[in-house]
Amino acid sequence: MKYVALFHANLNYAFLDDKKYEQVIRASYETIFDTFKEVSPKSKYVFEASGYTIKEMAERTPDVLEKLKDAIKRGQCEFMGAPYSHPIMANIPEEDGYWSNYFAMQTFQKYLGFMPESTWNPECTWMQYVPRTFKQAGYKYMTLDFESYMNCNDKDYAWVERNRTRDMYWGGNLPSYELDPNNKFLHHPFKNIVPGLDGFCRSDRIVGKYISYFLGKIPLSVYLDSIKQWSGTDETGATIIIADDAEYTGTTGYYYVKYYRDYSKCFAVDPTAKQKLKELILGVLGIGGEFITFKDACQLPPVEEPYFVEDRFAWHKTYSDCWGGTPEAQNWDPILASLRKQYKEKYQAILESDPKYRGLVEKFWFHMTNSANSDGRWPPPPAKTSPFNRRWVLNEIAATKETLKEIKAMLKDVPRPKKPKYIEENNYTYGLNYTEKDKGDIKHLNDYELSHFLYESFRMMDNGTGEIKEKGRTGVNDAFEEFERRGYKGMTGRRV
Repeated sequence: MKYVALFHANLNYAFLDDKKYEQVIRASYETIFDTFKEVSPKSKYVFEASGYTIKEMAERTPDVLEKLKDAIKRGQCEFMGAPYSHPIMANIPEEDGYWSNYFAMQTFQKYLGFMPESTWNPECTWMQYVPRTFKQAGYKYMTLDFESYMNCNDKDYAWVERNRTRDMYWGGNLPSYELDPNNKFLHHPFKNIVPGLDGFCRSDRIVGKYISYFLGKIPLSVYLDSIKQWSGTDETGATIIIADDAEYTGTTGYYYVKYYRDYSKCFAVDPTAKQKLKELILGVLGIGGEFITFKDACQLPPVEEPYFVEDRFAWHKTYSDCWGGTPEAQNWDPILASLRKQYKEKYQAILESDPKYRGLVEKFWFHMTNSANSDGRWPPPPAKTSPFNRRWVLNEIAATKETLKEIKAMLKDVPRPKKPKYIEENNYTYGLNYTEKDKGDIKHLNDYELSHFLYESFRMMDNGTGEIKEKGRTGVNDAFEEFERRGYKGMTGRRV
């Protein structure tokens, strides 16, 4: 079986004070680079990092960054990108998400010499526009969440596993559905989440053992047994066996704050980490495994089904509302909304239409998107957020305000552009751009897109004439038939 080991590095981590950055880089990231090279130089792995993380590595530990670049050059490591400062993508507008990805891509080009093809979606939170922000930034492959997909597409599975509590930040204690390990969505990629962007699912069923193993809570044999159990028997597929915080390879990470409110054990160094990783690598190879990259996995034979997840879903069987419901988020997000509104209504049309203002445009969006950093808003009560993480976000909010003052002063004598004239649409026009896919290929529209296609077709049928009306009627019937094919009962009876 083919396996993907994906290490998620984030120096914007909750309770990771910048005084410990170098300690974590060397104890965790360097351990990963060194161990894979020494133990099995032909075994591939994935190292993912935010733009901020790569910048800090370049400035604080350039020797470690050189080890990463060497692993990439040798073809052993696939580098995976992520938004610059680890925002919750479902909790910010699409435009903000794009800019955070843009700044990350610029950082990767500067310090690594290239822009990666694969990307990590923080906490796997979902809105229909989230994949577009990654595609627009230039990515071709992105991480997906298996549990979210199943809870939105399999009613038997969802009846057992779906979290019906929007403010519960972890669904790991909920019941587990008795799943066949050969489930194809665990082992094969999805094509064209949006056109040109493919993805592969991580699952807590497998990767959850990673942290337990490195914290010494389970022996390697239990981890390997879980890997073997969930590998299935399909030799044409792959399985992601690590897709969690790289900091747990080498330190205690955030674990003891999360579960025990013990703030004294944050990111304490584990001197046995290298040996644990060595034994894990050899153990996986010993059961007949082959390590491949995330990109490799995304290029395996795909499933036919389109990828669909409902808005606001997240990994660990929870929702993006958890990150948006903390006291910090409730206090800060209205401030960000006000700053964003001021920029967009008063200045955006001028600034973003003239290249001479590009520096100011990027300065605004850089601080604006950094202000949405997730870990300055985490964890939720009764735990308290770290003073360092709060200060980091507050400094970015202050910088956003200062940039707006600078913009206001620079543009005080510049006339505002005229508002565009309203263009009246045909009464049969739907008016919402809900997909970039070929609407004639409705089999590959996901449920969100198919629902909009149905309503667009009804609008053409109800308000159009001649060929438009007939096209709408055909679309309505095609949509009902496709819903029926997907298991929705009683749909074909609604044909018109």
